[in-house]
This record gives sequence, structure tokens and C-alpha cells, in this order.
Amino acid sequence: MLLLVFCLLLAAGAIIAKKEKDANAAENRAIEATEKAKSAEADAAKAKEDNAALLAQVATMMESATGRKTPDEEWRELVKAKREVERIEAAGLTVEEAIEHAPVTKILKENAVDEKIAKDLVPAVKKMVEKGLSADQAEALATSMAVLRDRGFAEKDNPAAELTAALDKAKEQVNAKPHQWPPIISMSELEGYNFKIGSAELSETFKVKLKEKASEIANRAREYGVDIIEVIGHTDEQAMSGSISNMDKGLKSVLDGQRPIGSLRPADNAGLGLARAISVAELLENLPELDGLTILPMSGGQLILPGDKLTDGAQLGDVKARRRIEIRVRKRSESETQPVTTEL
Repeated sequence: MLLLVFCLLLAAGAIIAKKEKDANAAENRAIEATEKAKSAEADAAKAKEDNAALLAQVATMMESATGRKTPDEEWRELVKAKREVERIEAAGLTVEEAIEHAPVTKILKENAVDEKIAKDLVPAVKKMVEKGLSADQAEALATSMAVLRDRGFAEKDNPAAELTAALDKAKEQVNAKPHQWPPIISMSELEGYNFKIGSAELSETFKVKLKEKASEIANRAREYGVDIIEVIGHTDEQAMSGSISNMDKGLKSVLDGQRPIGSLRPADNAGLGLARAISVAELLENLPELDGLTILPMSGGQLILPGDKLTDGAQLGDVKARRRIEIRVRKRSESETQPVTTEL
């Protein structure tokens, strides 16, 4: 029993000895850590003092160089400048390019020109520069360009060519001599251009003389740039009687070439003048010199005297000078070039 108690005491003593050893080791480590902490605190305090001294020196240097004591302000400005440089480079420019174009940027800002307006106008401005237009000229022409836009020139395939043509045409009209009308070609019975009395049939002499006139008529049309020939039949004031007109029903077949001109029976001078004009027009249409020209027969009847004056009704007899064919040439009017439509 004593032996057992002795063994237990030995074991307890060993355990207590180990615990004391561990406690001593822990105490030593704590002391060592405390000493290191104190050393670190001392180092930190010294570094802080050194930094303060260094900052004081830098502040003194900054103050002497720039008049400012706090270096932090310079640092913040440097950071801000770096951010701005990054933004400039992100926009695709170098700092040097941004500085070079700064005056342009200032002008755009002062005139409230945003990115969209600049993108739209820059190509147009470059085009004007290529064409030799100055800014003052472009500004002066702005109203004129708006008028051209409103007139539809901007939508045309070749606005420059069409505008040039329009201006050339206007210039021609301005430079044209006032009232320069083509003269009338008159062919009266006094000159041998005879019809049978009351008839629209051409005599052989008339046919020969009319063919000789074809070149003169063609030259007149070319000279004045016209495409319409008006053939006007005039009569004297001798009254016609004893016949019934078939002009209304017979004109179409004569104009179509189905019946001869002699089949027409006018009952008055207006009808006789028209029948004679048709007879002359038919012959002219078959002459090669007048190919491509439109020939229109008309009647002046007994109303118009030679010299383009209305009759006073005093000349009732046989007056050869009044029995005549007049040839007038003119341009086709714009309304004649448009198709005729009928609203129902």
C-alpha cells in the first residue's frame, strides 16, 4: 500500500514540475513579446518623429519655391491631373493634341456646339473649304442655300448641274433683247399666193411658191429655237352665201387624210380661213425641211387687217391684200407639254 502511495507521489511531482517549466517558458515568451512590442512602439514613434521632421523640411522647401506650405495640395492636384490625362487618352487624344486643339474646343464651348452638331457640320465645312468658300461667304449664302433647299435642289441627283442650268437659262432670258419676236411670214394674193374664189384648194402656182418658202420657215424656226408653226388663214369681208357648212363634220376626215380639202364647204369667212390654213398646213407637213416641227392651222377670218389691226367693217369689197396666209413661229408653252387630264 505504501508502495502505491509512493508511486502516485512521484507521478504527481513529475506533472507539477512540467507545469512549472511550461509556465516559466510562457512567462519568458510574454516578457520577450512585451519587450519586442516596446521596441516596435519605440521604432514607430521614432519613424513618426522622422516623418514629421521630413514633412517639415518639405513644407519649408515648398513654401520657399511656391509660396504654399502643404504638399498634400500638390499631391491632390497631381492625382487629379493624372485622372484628366487618362480621360483625354480614353477619348483618343494625346495630351499634346488636346493642348493644340484647346482654342478650337473653347470656340465650340462658347458657341454651344455639342458633339452631334460638330459631327454633322465638320464634313460640310471641309467641303466649303475645298471649294474655296470663306466663312463670311458661307454665312452670306446661308439664306440663299435655304431657298435652294425649299425649291427642292437638295433632293436632286445633281443639284450643282441643275442649278447651273437654271442660272444659265435665267441669264439668257435677262440678256435677251426685249420683245425680240420672230417676224411674221405673210403670203397674200398680191404676191401670187392665190386660192380659187370661195375655195381652200391650192393653185399649182401657190404650191410651188409655198415649197420655196419652206427653207425660210425652217431657218426662222432654227434661228429662234422654236418648234411650233402657226398657219393662219385670213379673208376679206366679202360675204359668203348659198351654202351649208359641213366643217364641223368634215374636218376630222380631212385632217386624217381620208378626204381631200376640196370636200370642205365653209359657210362663212371664219370657216373659209380655217379651211385654207388646213390646206397650207397639209402641204407644209409633207416637206422634209420642216420635219420635227408641229404645224397648227388657225383662222383669222375677216377680222384682222394686215398689220395686226382689227377691221372696222368698212372694207366690204374684193381686197386681195387681205386674202392671205400668215406663218408665225413660236415656242411650245409649258402647258402644252403637260398631259391633259379630265376630272369626272
